[in-house]
Parts: sequence; C-alpha cells; structure tokens
Amino acid sequence: MTPATEEDLEIFSSLRGHRCPNGYFIGDGEKAVRRMIEHGCVARLLCSPEWLDRLPPNLDIRIAPREALDRIAGLKLHQRLMALGRIPDPGPLRGSLLVALDGLSNAENVGAILRSCAAFGVEGVLVGPNTLSPWLRRAVRVSMAAGLQVPVHFTNDLADTIRPLNAWAAHLYGERTTYTEVDFRGDCCIVFGGEADGPTPEVLAACRGAVYIPMAPEWDCINVGASAAVILAEIRRQRAT
Repeated sequence: MTPATEEDLEIFSSLRGHRCPNGYFIGDGEKAVRRMIEHGCVARLLCSPEWLDRLPPNLDIRIAPREALDRIAGLKLHQRLMALGRIPDPGPLRGSLLVALDGLSNAENVGAILRSCAAFGVEGVLVGPNTLSPWLRRAVRVSMAAGLQVPVHFTNDLADTIRPLNAWAAHLYGERTTYTEVDFRGDCCIVFGGEADGPTPEVLAACRGAVYIPMAPEWDCINVGASAAVILAEIRRQRAT
C-alpha cells in the first residue's frame, strides 16, 4: 500500500484515456476491477482506504482520500475503486462468431456491444479505424471489462478484413432481410455501424447482405447497443437448437 501521488490521480482522471499510458486501460467500479484481477492484468490499483481488506495483498495499491477520488468522476461511477490494466494481446483472429464495429462514435455504445458479445459467446470483435476504442475508460465501465473475455482486434481496413468472412450488416436502409430469417448457425460476422447512418458503403459492399429488426408501426429503430443484443441473442438461440 502506497499513498497516491498527483501523477496517479492524473492517470486515473481521464475518461477518454489521453493520460493513460500506451498499452494500458483504466477500469472503474468493483465488477470491472474484479474481472481485471481475475485475468491478472492489473498493474496498479487506486482506491479509498475502506477497500484495503477486500483486495489481494500482492497488488500495487495506491490509497487516496475519498474526496480526491470523488473528484475524478463521482462516487456512483467508480465506487472509489479503479485499476490500471495491461491491454491483452488478442492473438490471431479466429472463431465461428465474430462482430465488427464500423464508425461507432459513442463509447457507451461500444461498451454495451462488447458486454453483449461476452454474454452471447462472441469469439472476437473487429474494430474499424473510425470506431472508438473498447479500451476507453467509459467503454470499459459499460462493458464491465468484457474485452478481457472477448478478444479485440483493430484493423485499418475493415472492409478488406471482413470480405472473406460470412459477414452480415445490421442496417436500416436498402435491401435487407429480417434478422430471424438468416441461418447464423455456421461461421459468421455481424457488422454494427455508426449510430446515425449504419455501416459505410465500403463495408456494406464487403458483406453478404444486410439484416434488420422489424419495429412497431411509426417507429424505425432502436439503439445500436440494443440492436446488437437482440441479434446476438437470436444467433445464440439458433445455435442452441
């Protein structure tokens, strides 16, 4: 146990990760931090004194007053328990169920999709160049550090990466098929696009087709994070039958 320095507080204070060292990420809240400890990726912990007897003794733990921690992001957001962790090497891209993210600009949506990926057995996530990183603190918080369970792969050319895969885009416009009508029991990759317009034309052209979720009359869409949960739940249902 070591008293936190100003440098410690500075590292943990950035929501967008600008102050976080390269190759590391920040998790906050008990669930995310516990998962980080289980995966053995914690480099440093920052917490208030009441956490000391609830944490493993062999970690680098920095202690700060409650008031200092509350100023970072608020008690309800991080519970005065945060961890700096090493981003794991995802290894080679493999698996029968993959997800690709194209142009998502909201970290909470990215985190929500990662959380659904972990819940429904996705084996890898491809992140295109215009999507926010799943390792941003806000995304990690929402996903509960799901990137430790689901390998995250970054690519500079998402269309080229998914072209050889059996990719289907979740899309609102143009020619599309109801998501329940596609057989997802074989190898596949599901593409979720930007919040406003969906996948880019280049990525759409690399897909086998597009699927959509039918809506009630006079309503056209749901949040992309909710869409991912609906479609991935259907894929899991198909694979269980």
